[in-house]
Amino acid sequence: MKAIRKFKQLAIQIALKSMDKGERDWITFNDKIHTKIIGDDYFRSDIILLVNELPIMECDLKNSYFLITTDRIISAIDGYYNEVFFIEMNNVSNEYNAENFKQINGKYPKTNIIAVKKNDNTTLIAKIDSYYPAYFAKMLIYNIFSYKKLGKWYVNPK
Repeated sequence: MKAIRKFKQLAIQIALKSMDKGERDWITFNDKIHTKIIGDDYFRSDIILLVNELPIMECDLKNSYFLITTDRIISAIDGYYNEVFFIEMNNVSNEYNAENFKQINGKYPKTNIIAVKKNDNTTLIAKIDSYYPAYFAKMLIYNIFSYKKLGKWYVNPK
């Protein structure tokens, strides 16, 4: 478990290096930030973590829940549960990117959609607070995915 804790800490540290603000200074276009980096003492009765799996970050919205762990990505939207293990992931898709940016009416969306393609060509959809939380989540996903698949971090850790 010590190695997994170290992996989690390193994944967070490396993803934060790609940001110009620490978690306490994140900005969102949502009414408030529902996203947070979570400790190892995480407990939620409806999500069961695997042995040697640690939670990293979550976003708990009204009708949506999103969790990134050391091994997988979990999403529940309107009661529909989906998950993907990083080793079964193909890539982060851009198919919903247009919805994540400034809209025609000049407003920014309160939440962003992250779409993760699985090896079986299905897609996991997750909702998260817009702007900084969404960017951090993508960087975290890219880094863990890269490390689990290729043995190297997406962002240079130095």
